[in-house]
Amino acid sequence: MRSKPSLGLISRTAHVIMPVLLMLFCLPAAPLYAADFAVTSPWLGVIASFIGGDKITVHYLSTWDAAGNVIGASRPRSNEKIIALDINDAARSGIKKNNKNLRLLYDKLPMTQKQQYSAFFDPGTLPFIAQSIMKIISEEDKNGYSYYQRRLAEFQSRIESTIDVGRNLMKDKKFLDLTGAEGVWVRAAAAGAVRAPAKVWDSWENGDIRSLKAALDEAEKRKWPIVLDPWTPANIRAAASAYPGRLTIPPPSTNQDYFIYLHDVFLFIWNKTKTEKTK
Repeated sequence: MRSKPSLGLISRTAHVIMPVLLMLFCLPAAPLYAADFAVTSPWLGVIASFIGGDKITVHYLSTWDAAGNVIGASRPRSNEKIIALDINDAARSGIKKNNKNLRLLYDKLPMTQKQQYSAFFDPGTLPFIAQSIMKIISEEDKNGYSYYQRRLAEFQSRIESTIDVGRNLMKDKKFLDLTGAEGVWVRAAAAGAVRAPAKVWDSWENGDIRSLKAALDEAEKRKWPIVLDPWTPANIRAAASAYPGRLTIPPPSTNQDYFIYLHDVFLFIWNKTKTEKTK
């Protein structure tokens, strides 16, 4: 029969264990994030925030103003890793290419700034941008790699599910699509979006107001809403301003979940068109 431990032994054991437990409880808690990151553009910021979840902090070096323009907001801090789209994007934020904290998604993209804006609304491009951001973040926090991989998979899934919602909302909606950067996102869900061919659109941008006005008149005749966004070219926006059936998608915000915003783009168009009977 096994004997019971004496009270003296229990007391001595507790005397040894208690200080050890107290030391463990007094150790500083592990930080919530693995690293601090600064991002050159708000688009990079909203994606990095999603991929990083609650394990990183994201400092926006620029933001959107009320008209959708990207404007400088602050400078990077000394302890932050800086994420930029490419070397030109870094230069626009005043970051030199020899900065030891600079991390580039791509060396140098053969894209205009307008094309770069569109890329952040392109369902086919967004997953690749997110994957590049995930690689940069996970290189700074190798222990969190599996977490960031799961966040990337969720990011890709959310793109698909948000577009599916948009298709259901706008399956029978017709409208004249005069959107700029957001057009590729809108047209991924809206089969009824009427868009000018690329050559005609280029002529509108270059001042062919007569042709543009003919398209606007046709949209008004058919009771098609005229949809613009913050990046619709200025001369096209000016021509559309004379038509009461126009609506402009509001710009995003850095304090809003990006997928809520992308969903709201579809909801905004649907709300404005649900009572119209188009021809």
